[in-house]
Amino acid sequence: MEVGRRGLLLRALISRHFLLAFVVNCSMGIIYVWSLFLLPLEEFLGIARSSLSAVPAISLVSFTIGMVIHDHLLRRLSLRGYAILAFGLAGGGYALFSLISSFRILIFGYGLLFGFGSGLGYGLALALVMQMPVPVRSIAVGAIMAAFAVSGVTLSSLLAEEIRHTNPSHSFGLIGAILMALGILIAAALPSSALRKPFESRAMGKFRFDDMTNTRFMMLGTVFFFICYTGLMVVAHATGIFSARNLPQDVVGLAPGAFTFGYIVGSSAGAKLVEALSGIVTLMIANVVAGVGLVFLLVPASPLMLTGTVAIGMVFGGSASGMPVLIGELYGAEKIGDIYGKLMIAYGMAGLLAPWISGQFFSASGDYTISIGIGIAMCIAGVAIGFALKQTFSPR
Repeated sequence: MEVGRRGLLLRALISRHFLLAFVVNCSMGIIYVWSLFLLPLEEFLGIARSSLSAVPAISLVSFTIGMVIHDHLLRRLSLRGYAILAFGLAGGGYALFSLISSFRILIFGYGLLFGFGSGLGYGLALALVMQMPVPVRSIAVGAIMAAFAVSGVTLSSLLAEEIRHTNPSHSFGLIGAILMALGILIAAALPSSALRKPFESRAMGKFRFDDMTNTRFMMLGTVFFFICYTGLMVVAHATGIFSARNLPQDVVGLAPGAFTFGYIVGSSAGAKLVEALSGIVTLMIANVVAGVGLVFLLVPASPLMLTGTVAIGMVFGGSASGMPVLIGELYGAEKIGDIYGKLMIAYGMAGLLAPWISGQFFSASGDYTISIGIGIAMCIAGVAIGFALKQTFSPR
């Protein structure tokens, strides 16, 4: 039986759907390396960090909108047309800033166009990987979610210094051209037919959409919001947090890579942890780990700050792969895209608030201590809500 499962997994991992989903998420994951451009853009545009922090906030909200409606668009567009739309918006948003390098265009191009296109691309990758057979689906989902951080690790590890000293308009133009070229190649490789329905899975409980407004679902969404808030605060301000602690520039450049490395580890394991443990227990553990990681960010020592950043990335990545699997168990695999998109409203709220609030506190105080303290308080509250959920939330 185990040999048969390994063979099924191998076939799934070399299938066209899986490989295309992997490339799509590798491309769209560049949204998580915003902080690599934070300091260069601050200098290039002469914009205060409190104002500049609105850009990733808008981008993350746009990303969420793309995720919320991706299932609706996938039902109405061909796969090729959908891919062209997603990559055209994402790449076009970057390229637009290279042509007209102003703060307003950055908000429109990166914030609105790229963010929305990235959300559509993420939805495409998720829809493709959900075509995998049930016995190996959680592993495949974990791998695809991990792919979302590959671009972050690559850019942070290999090109952080080049990005720091390059005119941002040139960097944005190159990234935009690469994204649009990839979109054409991926669209050509996609089948012209529509996606078939996911393999059926046995749901642990049957929930109506009305249940999304009940107390337990709101509590679950709140815990997800807390995890997303801490993760997206680091996405938007990682280099700023390290720089504010007066760490060497080479260490500052490693911050986004440390986060995305943690994201890869967490997303690879998140889905399996949800299967092995109860989903609520997994969320509680995640809040504890994120809280410890945030405490480490308060200590101006490179090893501890890098370790804390990795820990926060692990939690954020684990939620990315674990949440779809948890939704599939509760609602059925065929509803993952729709319900996950609605749950992503919590992600969007965190994306709107975390970068902007953190930027405001930095401008007011000159450091990130208050912002990190807010994150720690959220992690503590997340554990408390988890305990309450554990007592009341059971599959029906």
